[in-house]
Amino acid sequence: MYTQRIIHLPALGKGPDLRKALEERNTSGNAQAPHALSMNMFSPAGFTHAIRFENLAALQAYSERPLDATFLAQTQKITECLGQERITNLYEQLATTGRATATPKFLIRNRQEPAAGKGRELQAVLEERVHTARPGVVGARLERQVGSVTGPNFVVTLLFASLADMEKLFVANQCRCVVPSLPGQGGVADPRSAPAADPAPHRAVPQLTDDL
Repeated sequence: MYTQRIIHLPALGKGPDLRKALEERNTSGNAQAPHALSMNMFSPAGFTHAIRFENLAALQAYSERPLDATFLAQTQKITECLGQERITNLYEQLATTGRATATPKFLIRNRQEPAAGKGRELQAVLEERVHTARPGVVGARLERQVGSVTGPNFVVTLLFASLADMEKLFVANQCRCVVPSLPGQGGVADPRSAPAADPAPHRAVPQLTDDL
């Protein structure tokens, strides 16, 4: 399973228009592949558009599909609202708890960078953590970024049905969530990730989104 995440940062005053355009694209895009849209809860303002693929062949087929007038018009609307170029990353799913036990509305995504020669060891530790039950978490998954220019890294996503559930994890771990400088690198978001004591340095990003 692969997920392509496209980060959109709005131009000044264009946040509402960008959200509307992305929601329109998110709805119509489901006909070709599962789409989801999330929004950072805190600064900087930004939206993450996620598209899920069963394999790389499906991703290639999606990329090479004919683009109709509706898609081109939606893309133009989105582009007119952007403050900078889109940031696109691809992730391979390594482990998951499966279907969430409740509808996820919030997530925290933690990015982990292994020390030299420690990639396999870190992956094993993170896989174990993903499958460990934790207070407030309704689902979790582990991914590896494909083709990262900054070196190998893993991303752990924790799903929550409410902010109250997220706080349960914070209290249980007695840890503090640090909001990163850019969306998609770790933190809390809107529709739909909370850090636990991780074995390697990480940053967490709060978001409010719809989860895939």
